Amino acid sequence: MNEKILIVDDNDEIRNIITLYLENSNFEVFEANNGKEALDFIKNKKISLMILDIMMPEVDGIEVLKAIGNDRSFPIIFLSARSSVKDKIEGLYLGADDYLAKPFDPAELVARVIALLRRSNRMLDNNIIKIGNLSWDKYKRLIYKNKNVLNLRSKEYELLTMFMTTPGKVFTKQEIYENLWQSYYFEDDNTIMVHISNLREKIEDNPKSPTKIITIRGLGYMLRKEE
Repeated sequence: MNEKILIVDDNDEIRNIITLYLENSNFEVFEANNGKEALDFIKNKKISLMILDIMMPEVDGIEVLKAIGNDRSFPIIFLSARSSVKDKIEGLYLGADDYLAKPFDPAELVARVIALLRRSNRMLDNNIIKIGNLSWDKYKRLIYKNKNVLNLRSKEYELLTMFMTTPGKVFTKQEIYENLWQSYYFEDDNTIMVHISNLREKIEDNPKSPTKIITIRGLGYMLRKEE
């Protein structure tokens, strides 16, 4: 595994035990002994999961979660000496993906880490659509060509995502226009042709001889389905 785990806890002994168990499971482990260190760490490092103690001096786990916000790419497991059902529910409502009360079995924590990462990675995979060297991250609303972000205008993005949702499907000019502009299509309107041309300039290796967005004469356009 190359998953990176950040442990945030002011108790050295607890951090050391968790680190030992996680490293024995082939995780790469980082430690922070307070909330401020954790926030500074994730500004510069990408992590796969955070194990976060709620009760810490200065910046506690709740404040860390509020500072991170909901726009994060990694799950969080809360640790707390509070074991009541009410406290667990509160922790989950605040944004924790899982909750474990102290004292806990380190082996159970590792099992929860593995299960949570498995779910998280499955969701991430479902958010990515790949067609050849193009990939669409639906969560971030970004499209990449060979892992480089494409600089697309809004209608170009809408047009390409429509194609990538159903590769191999032929869209008529009328379907494209009415889907993107939500208005009636006039046959002499060259708007579609212009947008197709602009999009080809950005995604094709040779826009004059396109191999991705194909013109089906007399019908419309389609994104060629690639294995």
